[in-house]
Amino acid sequence: MTSGTTQPQAPRSAFLRSATVVAVAMAIMNVAAYGFTLIASRRLIPEQFGAITALLGLLLIGNVASLGLQAAGARQLATHTGKGAAALADAMLRAGRRAALGLTALCLVLTPLFMWLLHIDSIVAILLLAPTLGGLTLMGSQLGVLQGSQRWTELAAVYFSTGVGRLVLGGGALLIHPSLDWAMAGLALGAAVPAVLGQFFLRGSSGSTTQQVKDVLRESVHGTHTLLAFFALANADVLFARALLDEKDSGYYAAGLIIAKACLFLPQFVIVLVFPSLANSPGDTLRLRRSIMAVAGLGVCAVVGTLILPGIVVEVIGGKEKYAPLGPYTWLFAVAGSAYAVLQLVVYAAIAQQEKRAALVIWIGLVVLAVAAGIVLGTDIATGLNGVKVLVAMTSTCALLLSAVLATGLHRQAAE
Repeated sequence: MTSGTTQPQAPRSAFLRSATVVAVAMAIMNVAAYGFTLIASRRLIPEQFGAITALLGLLLIGNVASLGLQAAGARQLATHTGKGAAALADAMLRAGRRAALGLTALCLVLTPLFMWLLHIDSIVAILLLAPTLGGLTLMGSQLGVLQGSQRWTELAAVYFSTGVGRLVLGGGALLIHPSLDWAMAGLALGAAVPAVLGQFFLRGSSGSTTQQVKDVLRESVHGTHTLLAFFALANADVLFARALLDEKDSGYYAAGLIIAKACLFLPQFVIVLVFPSLANSPGDTLRLRRSIMAVAGLGVCAVVGTLILPGIVVEVIGGKEKYAPLGPYTWLFAVAGSAYAVLQLVVYAAIAQQEKRAALVIWIGLVVLAVAAGIVLGTDIATGLNGVKVLVAMTSTCALLLSAVLATGLHRQAAE
């Protein structure tokens, strides 16, 4: 009787330990990244802080390739059966090196364009964008191998080193010499830290073929496109707010998005943990529903927190003096961020199941959201804080509807 009751608990307890380790590491990574931004905002003059923010935005866009490599690698390794895991891991790492070299070269070629678009005079800062993105891309392929192999402790160590590298080396560079060039030099060195650590963890992988590398790159392109569509949708609302609301209300919306982004990233560790099992069991709709419930449950906790402590939330995002009118509506942004977190999980489930139509569905959702926002806000049907509330409600609705459409499509695909 005793063994019958304790044996099933072992996998669950192991999963909980893994979840805790990965969640803590990813939380530290996100807090460290925020810490770098705080240091930059205080050490740099406004013009240079605006420049580093723009460069971080480019890194965020370019990092989609890293996420695509990670998803492709994790899916292929999680679904791999039989011998040859070391060769498959080597193929992923080789694909990562090729992608990193390609993106590094592309960034170097586009340096004059970036200088012109972003109005940044420092060629050194722009040139340092290339090795930074190269390091992050290489790290993405390594994370895919560790995630697909379910090597959670090593995966957590790489995530941890990502945040610490940015904070210690990037922030440290700003403390030594507050300038844009030093900030980018610190970020480039910080991006190299997780790549070096990942290479150490994955030493010994060898034996891949050229065809395996091409297969990884081909799947990475599909995953990257799907994730690009998601991130375009998740960040479009701030552009709508800037274009369709007045400056004051768009500022309120931008401050509220800090809450939404926190709720989006809060359950990210759940996606990292369940992705290999979703890839390995594409027809397991029960696992997907449980994962959605876990992400939604964390979202409910966040919404309740904003309802109970709106004053503290406003103080954290920018201060009561500037954003006091936003207090009663902070929970709406928590709902929006949580809705996007659910959508992100379903998007990764679509990648795991190799649903080719997911990107198209998301792009259509973005177009519909843009048209709806233009009609409602562009014609002054909703203005002021009402416009803020309407826009955030529209984004939440869009995310939830897309989640339902994609989840239904995955269920039908599994049934077939």
